[in-house]
Amino acid sequence: MEGKLLEAARSGNVEALYDAVGEDDSILQKLHSCGCVETPLHRASMFGQAEFVREYIRLSLISAHQLSQLNRDGYSPLHLASANAHLEIVQFMLEFVKQNFAVVEVCMKKDRDGKTALHSAMVSGKIEVIDLLFVNYPDAANEVTFHQETVLHLAVKHHQHEALKFLIDQKLGSSVEGLLNVGDREGNTILHLATANRQFQVSPKSRRFFLTKSYCIF
Repeated sequence: MEGKLLEAARSGNVEALYDAVGEDDSILQKLHSCGCVETPLHRASMFGQAEFVREYIRLSLISAHQLSQLNRDGYSPLHLASANAHLEIVQFMLEFVKQNFAVVEVCMKKDRDGKTALHSAMVSGKIEVIDLLFVNYPDAANEVTFHQETVLHLAVKHHQHEALKFLIDQKLGSSVEGLLNVGDREGNTILHLATANRQFQVSPKSRRFFLTKSYCIF
């Protein structure tokens, strides 16, 4: 049954989900209570099956804590939806955790690399997802990964120039100066990384910099 549900989640087959619950109305809760490391919710979140995610959460009656469960690869459903830029799923999950007073727990949950969902969204560079996560829990922007990377480090490393500009210009406010000066595990700030990869040109006098590929001035 578990295998069939995983396949249904991948393809978004909601009817198969209904059939499974009809045969055993506790099947979904059993998957979570037994500590199953790869649930249909993880699979549907990864492949962007929004309707399946909504119905799964409704039928399974899972808790917000169970929603933050990591799979065998070390990712929660929110991490997977954020990393793959599935805006509708991210929005639904955030609404669910707000109703259950668990925004901090879920938004601050770290994956195997120490990334929050906001970090994962920075890797994909989907601005709408980044904005949604930031609005719901802006403190996540101050977290670092297990490699001491900030959200800005990840934007530079993954060449997400528009996402970087969006955070700096519109979201971080006065906290941006502190993040610009944070070094990763090797001691590299984002300016070190950017100049090393020739993504930015930096003026030592003004400390202003711009992206050479997109010509966005900061």
